[in-house]
Parts: sequence; structure tokens; C-alpha cells
Amino acid sequence: MSNTVIVVLEKTDTGYSAYCELLPGCIATGDDINDVQSKFKEAAEFHLEGLKANGYNIPKEFKTDFLFEFKLDLEVFFEWFSGVMTKSGVARITNMNQSLISQYANGLKKPSQKQLREN
Repeated sequence: MSNTVIVVLEKTDTGYSAYCELLPGCIATGDDINDVQSKFKEAAEFHLEGLKANGYNIPKEFKTDFLFEFKLDLEVFFEWFSGVMTKSGVARITNMNQSLISQYANGLKKPSQKQLREN
């Protein structure tokens, strides 16, 4: 069985970025979501090789087979699904304030861990 490793995708001024909390310092950027996912996989492979070559500890999740699971931050999520759902629809489904949803979607605010768990 493979370990699942979470990679977060975020919107930048020039495209997208990706990072993984289990691999501090390992990031990638790309023009679109597919590009950044591909580049992150390459960056992680290079990062892990460097850790091994220099005798650093490898996080346990990477010592056996693993798969990356890419998660969209809320701003990217709303951009990705903008043609499918509206902010008002998400507000109704989640019982959240539409103004707050708009702030998340525009990257003006980030939800708390509690808010993420509840919705």
C-alpha cells in the first residue's frame, strides 16, 4: 500500500505554486495546474535524492511507495470550478456567509483549521 502525501497548490501572480509540508524547501511553480504538478513531482524527486546523498533524514512517508495528492487552496479551487458553481451556491451548501466565501475565493482571507474541518 502506498502512502498518500499532500501537496498544496496555490495561485501566484504569474501562475501556480506547489509545496509539501513534509518536504520543507521543496517547491515548484508553473503556468497552469498540470504544469506545476509535473514540476513538483520532479522537484520532490530531486529534493529526496539530495537528502539521501547528504545523509539527511528522509520523512517516513517517503521511505516506501508514495503517491502525491494535490489539494487546491480555496482561491485556486474557486478559480478551477468557476464555470461550474457560484460563490453563492457554495455559501448555501456550507451555511457560510457569502461575503466570507468571496474573501476566501479572492485570496483576501484564509479559513481557519476549524472552519476547514467544519465544512
